[in-house]
Amino acid sequence: MKDFKLEIVKMYDGLQSRQNFAFSKYADGEWAAMTGRLLNNGEFSTQDDHDTKVSIELLIRSFQYKDEGYFVGISCPCCQGPAHDQMKQASGQDECNLTYANLFVNSNYSFYENNFIPEYKNWKVNLVAHEDSNIGNLPFEVSNFFPIKKNAWIENVSLIEELKKLQTENELYLFCAGPFGNILSHNLWSNNKNNTYLDIGSTLNPYLETEGFKRGYLYGSDDVNKVCNWGS
Repeated sequence: MKDFKLEIVKMYDGLQSRQNFAFSKYADGEWAAMTGRLLNNGEFSTQDDHDTKVSIELLIRSFQYKDEGYFVGISCPCCQGPAHDQMKQASGQDECNLTYANLFVNSNYSFYENNFIPEYKNWKVNLVAHEDSNIGNLPFEVSNFFPIKKNAWIENVSLIEELKKLQTENELYLFCAGPFGNILSHNLWSNNKNNTYLDIGSTLNPYLETEGFKRGYLYGSDDVNKVCNWGS
């Protein structure tokens, strides 16, 4: 059993105390891609072609990569039903390295907004996000911005090696990049464990203004009160 609110506090404590780690989240879209379903959800898509198959393999590797400092977020049973247990089994992760894919959203978003975003000001931030992102709106400074295409996990794979060459130490990497964030979290953490890597998904959408579709938790739906449940 994992408490939704306690899980985000634990991750924040790790960030604030500079205990370097990586967080990679896999929700319904990533799971659909890994299980071979074709989709176009407004933010990324899959096709039945060679490039997509290569990227799916990279995604699966990131999902199954195991390291004590690498944390994998999966869909919770209250949001995705049977997919939760399927993802848990397919990941092969130890229970202590599993957490919620929704960790930063729904009723946890207020904690994220009030704690994580101010904490970003204390770091040298590297941001990977859509090329049209309005980074000037962000309430923290971005030292390095790496612009990507909409379907970055297929179109920007070369950025993996580019970022590896640029890695230094004691920096924060934020990924607003769909499944490419998973791939980057895995590859950059396994290459250099002297930084922190967070796959933060849609959490900066109100600032960046590049969302593919509107998330309810950002626009006053009942999701802002939803406390996700890990199940038994």
